[in-house]
Amino acid sequence: ARPVPGYDLAGRSIPAQTVGGDYFDFVFIDDRHLALCLGDVSGKGLPASLLMANLQASIRSQVLAHASVTECLRRTNTLLYRSTNSKTFVTAFYCALDLDRHELRYANAGHNPPLLFRASGKPERLERGGLVLGVVEDSKFQEATCRMEPDDLLVVYSDGVTEIRNAAGEEFGEEGIIAVVNEDRNRPAEKVLEAIVEATFEFGGDQ
Repeated sequence: ARPVPGYDLAGRSIPAQTVGGDYFDFVFIDDRHLALCLGDVSGKGLPASLLMANLQASIRSQVLAHASVTECLRRTNTLLYRSTNSKTFVTAFYCALDLDRHELRYANAGHNPPLLFRASGKPERLERGGLVLGVVEDSKFQEATCRMEPDDLLVVYSDGVTEIRNAAGEEFGEEGIIAVVNEDRNRPAEKVLEAIVEATFEFGGDQ
């Protein structure tokens, strides 16, 4: 993997079935800008995985074209709308990180709000954006910018994490992620990731 100066990245996808519909990517736009995307396709199995591959191709093509955050989601939405049925949709979070300015420009297309843990204070929920992808042909998206400070930690996840239930029917939820990160936030990204995964399996048991 290509190193990202000043940042520590980790990602993992664990499909609920043999193949899954979740997709995440780290892609360099140029030497000083990094794109990050996480998408969650409705449904599971082979149809979802095929649409996920379509999503990946679209996002990567927009990155290569140096599209803005909002343009990337707008064009991807149009493509998905024209190539799927009305019952299929994708939630997605897309952002571009400026490695010199340490600014994160993002737009959220109906996805679980990523959590930006500041070195002090409560985590911020990155919600600004628009509708899920593939439902309305001409969707518009708004973007927001936040500054990344030293020791900040960004956690981007799908509902496969938060909707895990225990034997009592309770969901792991955002609260579960926050509790783990508050305990492990000063460790490397891969270790924080492992701690979240382990916590979800322990919480869900054999559910």
